[in-house]
Parts: sequence; C-alpha cells; structure tokens
Amino acid sequence: MVYIKREIENEVFKWIDSKEIIAIRGTRQCGKTTFLKKISEALIHRKTSKENIHLISFEDDFEKEKFEKNPKEYISYYVKENSVKHYFLLDEVQYIKNAGKLLKLLYDEFKNIKIIITGSSTLDLNEIGSYLVGRVLLFEMYPFLFSEFLESKDANLFNYYTKRKIKLTDKRIVLGGEPIYLDKLNKLLREYVLFGGYPAIVLEKDIEKKKFLLKNLFLTYIEKDVVKIYGSKYKQRISDLIKYLSSINSGIINYNEIACITGLYNKEVKEILHILEETYIIRLIKPFHKNLSTELKKNPRVYFIDTGLRNFMANRFDISNDEYGQLLENYILLNIKQEKVNYWRTTAKAEVDFIINEKIPIESKMNVKLTRSFRSFIESYNPDRAFLVNLNKLSKDKIKGTDVFIVPYCLI
Repeated sequence: MVYIKREIENEVFKWIDSKEIIAIRGTRQCGKTTFLKKISEALIHRKTSKENIHLISFEDDFEKEKFEKNPKEYISYYVKENSVKHYFLLDEVQYIKNAGKLLKLLYDEFKNIKIIITGSSTLDLNEIGSYLVGRVLLFEMYPFLFSEFLESKDANLFNYYTKRKIKLTDKRIVLGGEPIYLDKLNKLLREYVLFGGYPAIVLEKDIEKKKFLLKNLFLTYIEKDVVKIYGSKYKQRISDLIKYLSSINSGIINYNEIACITGLYNKEVKEILHILEETYIIRLIKPFHKNLSTELKKNPRVYFIDTGLRNFMANRFDISNDEYGQLLENYILLNIKQEKVNYWRTTAKAEVDFIINEKIPIESKMNVKLTRSFRSFIESYNPDRAFLVNLNKLSKDKIKGTDVFIVPYCLI
C-alpha cells in the first residue's frame, strides 16, 4: 500500500526518544493506525529490535480486557530486560476505561518504556491528558491536506505546489511569477473538495467506490462514536442533524430551526454540536467583535472537517457553482485550522469570511472582487496584510496601507 508522508510526521519524530507519552488524536480512518506502523518501521530502521516494539490495538476486546485488568502485569509481560527500551504503540485508547489513570501509573512505574497512543476523539484524549499533565505531548491528525493529496496523485505537481505554496500566516509573503500549472492544480483541487481527504477514499480511483467508502465512514462514526455517547436512541436524530448542517455548510447556525427539524431541545442541539466538533466532524467558527456597538454577537458558522463527508451527507456530488464556492471557502478553513479563526459581520451587514488571529482578513471569492465589506474591515482595523483567495489570479494590491494578496485557492 502507498504511504504518504503526513504533515505531523517530522514533529512527532522529534520526540520519539523523549520520556513523554505521545498522543495522536484525530478523526476516524484518517491514517493514525498506518502512522503507528510507519513509526514501528522507522524504529526498526534505527536498529530497534522488533521484540522491543509492541503495536497493540484496543479495538481487540481480548487485549483491552487484559490491559484494564492489570496494566502493570500486561506491560511486564513484554518488558523482560529493564535496561532495554521498549516502545508501546497503543491504538484506539478511547476504548480503555480510566485510560488516563492507567497510563499515568505505567509512566511513573516503568522508567525505560516509550508510550505512543492514538484516539479518535478530543473528548477522550482531553480526559486522558488531564491525568498526564507534564507527561504527554498532543498532536492532531486530520484527513489528507491538499499537499498530501497531491503527493498521492502526481509527484511532479506536488513538488511544484510545495515550491509555490503560499502560507497565509507567514510574515513574509513572496508571490513569485505567474504560475503555469494552475489548470492542473485546479482540476485536482476540485476532486479534493468533492471527495475529501480520507486516505482510503483518496487512493480509490473508482468514483462509485469512493461514495461507498464515504457512506461506510459515516455509518462507522454513527455506530461507534454516537452510540457510545448517546446509545441507539439518538442515532437518527443526530444523523438528521448532520444532514441539516451539510445543507447550510459555511452558514450561520440557527438553533431553533435545528431543534424543529430534529426534535431535539435547544440545549441538546448545543451539546451535540459540541460533540460533533470534538469528534472531528465539524468546526464551528465564532464571530469576531471588538466594537460591540456595530458588530454582531451572532451564532457560529459551521464548516466540515472533510468536504467529501459533507457532500455525502448532502447527497450532492454534482454541484452548482454556488456550492463549489462554499466548498472552496470550507477548503480555506482546512488550511488555517491550527490558528484562531473567526468570521466578521456587522449590524450594517458587512461581512468577511475569516479573520485569523484577530488581525488578518481572508475573503473567499471564486472571481476576484474587492468588496465594500472587505474594504470596510481594512479601513476599520488597518491590518498589515489581507488575502483575497480566488480561482485563478495571483497579484498584489494595496488598500489604505494594507498589502492585499490576491492568491489562488490551489496555492494555499
């Protein structure tokens, strides 16, 4: 099977010999298990004996039961020589009861072991982390980024993209000359936002099989994560809620409307939206407001962590231009998800799609248009730079002392 190097790989390997537990959390089927296997291979390549590397999945009820019953004895079975370092790669630790407490016990008891864990929910790993303060390093893994997607499709185009990529948070932006492979990049970008970045779906070439895999991914999420938290009672309501969210992608949440459609109470809607965010289905973006008299303290906007999953839930792969624009807006968020992100909207209905770190405005327009709203934010807050992300144009403008970078979606 093809292995695509993940963006977090270098950061994780920096800590491979430290004492701290490495925790990798992220959405289901985004490649965490494959990444653990890659870590195992890398350790073997560094001359670590296979006998000292233990890759264990707690989806296996037999292993889970043994570990929960007596974790010290479980580890001692493998660690025969205390002077030799052992690596324990523990997959899906969210299935372990009191995992944080048990891992703390092992961390303090065994001096020459390295523990690397994965989990598919920030809820579970946050709880585990509360026991492991000062003992754990947290990393997040998502479906393939566009760069990782490109590497799986076309090595030459991936290298070209890597050289031309514009990182929106960089202090120094170099645009370079006119890009000559925008058509190729835009074609693959369309495939990326249509079917998303889950590795198995990216690597599958047949379109109908891609759709089937997305369906299976959603059903697995409902059966394993939703049922675990709520039981079977809420399966259909939560499924209806996700379908509704897919229909308003990039739109503002209306709690009353959701409650009406799903039969849930407002309080339940807010609780479940939080769960959907913590289990890597959606991302909620809150409004930006410094001037409380003119800027609305509105409900959050909703985006999907994977646009392919959104399209499956909306049952829409043959999309209109408007829908494509919404997906491209969602795509921008996937590129800035590690930053503090808000949207801006005023009582006068001026809007900007994203504000990064309370200072950098980003507007998404398929065709270049410096809107009055965009200008209004710049005039109000005087940022040092701003971005207008579009399909094809690469250039630079200036508004009231602010550098405005006009960049294609496929280069961010």
